[in-house]
Amino acid sequence: GGRMLRAWKGACALLGRSAFGPAGRQLSTTTAAESAGAGAETSASLVPWSLTVAGMVPFVALTTPGSEALGKVPQITQHVPGIRCVLSRSEELQRTYAASIVSFLGAVHWGVALGATGASARYNAMRYLWGVTPSLMAWGSLALPEVWCLGGLMGSLASCYAVDRVACGNGLLPRPYLPMRTAATTVALASLGVSVYGAWAKTRVKGADRVEEKAT
Repeated sequence: GGRMLRAWKGACALLGRSAFGPAGRQLSTTTAAESAGAGAETSASLVPWSLTVAGMVPFVALTTPGSEALGKVPQITQHVPGIRCVLSRSEELQRTYAASIVSFLGAVHWGVALGATGASARYNAMRYLWGVTPSLMAWGSLALPEVWCLGGLMGSLASCYAVDRVACGNGLLPRPYLPMRTAATTVALASLGVSVYGAWAKTRVKGADRVEEKAT
C-alpha cells in the first residue's frame, strides 16, 4: 500500500512538472496565443463585413421603391434631419453614391500597389493604371443621360468585380475580400437594375406624352 501511494505521488509530480514545466508552459502559451489570434481574426473580419453591409444600405434605400417606403415612416421623416431632402433627390444621390463606390474599388488596387515593395515595376504600373480606371469610368457615366448613366455604373461595378475575382484567385488580394465583394456587388447591381427600369419607364412615358402633344 505504501509503495503504491509513493508511486502515485511520483506520477502526480511527474505530471505536474510536464504540465507546468517549460514544455507545459510553452503548450499553454501556444494555446492562449492561438485563442487570442482566433479572437482577433474574428474581430478584424467583423469590421469590414459590418462596413460592407452598411455600404449596401444606400443602394437599396435610394431606389424609388426604397425612398417611397422610407418617406411613409413618420419616425424617419420627422426625426432624421435632412431626410426629406435626401429622399426627394434619391435618384441623383444613388448615381453619385454608386460612382463614389466604383472609385473606391479602384483605390483598393492603388493601395495594394503602394504596399507591394517587392513587386516588379511593370506589375505595379498595371495596378496603378487599373486603380484609377474605375474612377474615370464612373465619372464618364455621370455625364450620360439617366438610363445610360445607370447602365454605365452597372458595367463599371461588374468590371471591378471581375478584376477583383481574378485578383483574389491569383493571390493578389486576400481571399476573404471576395465574399464581401460578391455580396455587395449583387445588392448594388440589383438596386441599380431597379433604378434602370424606373428610369426607362419614365422615359417611355415622357416619349408617349410628346407624341400625343404633337398629334394634338
